[in-house]
Amino acid sequence: MNHHMHTENAAGASDQTDQAAGHGMLVVGLDTVFFYHLPMFMSPHDYQVILEGTISQEGSDPQRTYSEDRKSHVRTRVYTFDPVPFVLPDLFPPKPKRKKIRGDLFRGHFEKPPEFPAEPFQIGTGVDVTIANVVFVQKLLPLPTPLAELKYLLFGKGTDLFLAHLITKKGDFDQVVSVDVKGRQFLDDELRHGVRVQFSGKSNTASEKLVEGKTVTGTAEVSDKKVAIEVEPRVEFYMSERDLR
Repeated sequence: MNHHMHTENAAGASDQTDQAAGHGMLVVGLDTVFFYHLPMFMSPHDYQVILEGTISQEGSDPQRTYSEDRKSHVRTRVYTFDPVPFVLPDLFPPKPKRKKIRGDLFRGHFEKPPEFPAEPFQIGTGVDVTIANVVFVQKLLPLPTPLAELKYLLFGKGTDLFLAHLITKKGDFDQVVSVDVKGRQFLDDELRHGVRVQFSGKSNTASEKLVEGKTVTGTAEVSDKKVAIEVEPRVEFYMSERDLR
């Protein structure tokens, strides 16, 4: 694994062996926007990926539209991006074949799955997302080494921080939650490719997942050192088990 980039189980991931597909993504963040690929245990969707990107469109400012829409719909947690079909590994380092993807931006989940049945509202049509940074890539097939204890990846910028549960097995759970962290102020450069956080004493099951408002202690892995931190989950933006069965 590259010391500066969490890319696991992705040998040959940059080879164009995957087919083009519509890779739906969860969108989080305000000033800095992150795109979380919604994974499944089937090709070509078998990647857990976190991207940092900017949203643009000639003649408009869709990034501002998104930010203002989020601020005016604080009870809506899920925003999604439905891209035109593309080959997902084309975005991956060390030699990405593309830096930009195009698609539609929604308040709500554009697929209306059972977990998020509300009617989606399109807030951007044919917008461009320029990838500024690939935070994390993990290929899910073949299966990664399963986790015995609960483990997440911390990402974000400044105080706008999120934890994504690390997926390692079929039947796992997919969760993204915003958090407040005490005990360590993380530098943007440290967050650039994610910081692993382990919650010892908690089994890697959905019944032990992070819960809004319930503070837990964890151990962050920073520069090959382990740092004790206190994590308060704020908003659960996404939670699903169905796609990982």
